Amino acid sequence: MSNSTNVSIIIVNYNTKKLTNDCIQSIFKVTQDVKYEIVLVDNGSTDGSAEYFENYNGIIFIKSGKNLGFGKANNLGYEVSSGKYVFLLNSDTVLLNNAVKIFYETMECLPKNVACIGAPLVAADKKTITTSYGKFPEFKDIFKALFNLYIGKLLNKSIIEPGTQKVASPIDVDYITGADLFIRRNVIDECGLFCPDFFMYFEETELQLRYNKSRYKSQLVPGPEIIHLEPSLKERKKKRYTTIHRYIFFEGMFLYFKKRDSFLKYFVWRLLNLGYLPTTFSTMGTITQKMQLVLLFIGIKTIRR
Repeated sequence: MSNSTNVSIIIVNYNTKKLTNDCIQSIFKVTQDVKYEIVLVDNGSTDGSAEYFENYNGIIFIKSGKNLGFGKANNLGYEVSSGKYVFLLNSDTVLLNNAVKIFYETMECLPKNVACIGAPLVAADKKTITTSYGKFPEFKDIFKALFNLYIGKLLNKSIIEPGTQKVASPIDVDYITGADLFIRRNVIDECGLFCPDFFMYFEETELQLRYNKSRYKSQLVPGPEIIHLEPSLKERKKKRYTTIHRYIFFEGMFLYFKKRDSFLKYFVWRLLNLGYLPTTFSTMGTITQKMQLVLLFIGIKTIRR
């Protein structure tokens, strides 16, 4: 490993050519006084991304050949990276200030048991804080989720709070979202990066739970200014209620709890999750896709990766 590189920025692109280009250009524009490299992994895009980025100046470009999912693609990028720190950055982000240097200098000053840091992300308006961190999901959360799904909807009230707040100094959080996750390389070497069993969703949660069990912490820090171009609320709701999106989400969630809990506790938790089944048929998708989702709930995976 080359000691001259301070930070390896890893970006995964899947059919987001324009967003990825904007992200990379923002890095070039605002990053200075820190030695960094950009590793771009194209995840089997079909929008011409591979051809566009293949000869792109200033990056290390890797083609995965197919859609490996978020975690595996980042693992692939990590294999060719060389920085003391690894900065996992979503393709739909834009850096507004010298965030890479700020993250680097912050981590250099933090205790060695802080493995991961991230910053409060902002929406396109540069004001609204978007989801930047979260609490480790627990067994009891299924009751909150079902309340939110049925009773909370009637009352127009949610008891599940997103991780959105500004900070004046570093604070401990359970996990940082994968949109801007800055990690010590030595911790990755010790505890690993993403579990390859995950395709998408909950992989960064499981990662930081694993680190936490090894007595490492995650912190939300002030300073870096990063836009996360998440879909609008209307677009998120539309995506959330597509059958394939729910399949991928629950697939990741089931795997997270399977790895987290004992067999008996996991079995009871899976039974409680059957409470979601009535909503399955209100999702947008084909009958085949809906049946695949139903089968997933009763423990039969029909989509192989």
